Amino acid sequence: MERISDLYQRQRGFFARVYESGSPTPWPSVGPTPAVGRLPHLLKRGKRSGRVLDLGCGEGRHTLLFARAGFFTVGFDYLAAPLRTVAQRARAMRLTPRVRLLLGDALVPPLKPGSFDALVDSGVFHHLRKADWPIYLDRVLGLVKPGGYFHLTVFSTRFKHYPGEQRTRNWCVHRNHYDRFFVKRDFAGIFGRRCEILSIEEERDGLNGFFHVLMQMRATPVRRADPRRSC
Repeated sequence: MERISDLYQRQRGFFARVYESGSPTPWPSVGPTPAVGRLPHLLKRGKRSGRVLDLGCGEGRHTLLFARAGFFTVGFDYLAAPLRTVAQRARAMRLTPRVRLLLGDALVPPLKPGSFDALVDSGVFHHLRKADWPIYLDRVLGLVKPGGYFHLTVFSTRFKHYPGEQRTRNWCVHRNHYDRFFVKRDFAGIFGRRCEILSIEEERDGLNGFFHVLMQMRATPVRRADPRRSC
C-alpha cells in the first residue's frame, strides 16, 4: 500500500502547480459558498466580535468574508502562492488589520486550543485519509471553543470528476490527489461525539456534489456506549 506521506506530497504538488500556473483554479476563488455566507450573521447573534479560522483558505474567499463582517480571521494554508493572493486582496479591501495569514500543515496547527469562535473547512477534510481523522478531530476541532461553530464542506458521493465517472468505493486518487466522498449519515458517526449537527445541506449542480454541514462544538464529548453492557 502506498505510504500516506508519499500521497500527501504528490497531493501538495498538484495544488501547488494549479496555483502557480497563473490560470483560474478549477474551484471557486472569489465569492463565498452561500452556506458559509450565512455564518457571519449567526456568529453575530449576541456577539460583537470573535475569531474565525479559515482552514485551507486558498485565495481567501471565506477569509475575506469574515474579515469584512468584522471578525478577526486567520487564513491558514500549506501553500504560499494562494496566501500571497489573500494578502493582496486584503490590502485592496483595507482588511489587513483583521486578517492574519499562516503557512503550515493543517494537522499540525501552530495555534492555541480553544482560541476560535468558528472554524470553516471548505475542502480540507475530504482530502484526508481516514487514518488521519483522529488527528483532525483532536488537533483541528480542538482549536474551537465549546459552543463554537464548525462549518464543513465536503464532496458527496454524487460528485463527478468527469461525465460518466464510475467508482466502486467512497474514495479515489485522481490526478495525484486523494478524494473521499460522503453520504449524509457519515457525519453523525464521524463528528457526533464532539459536535451537535445543526444542519446538513446537499448541493447538486452538474458534476458537482457537496455537503455543507453546520455543527456546534459540545462542551464535553459524548461518551460512546460500552458494547459489553446490555439493557
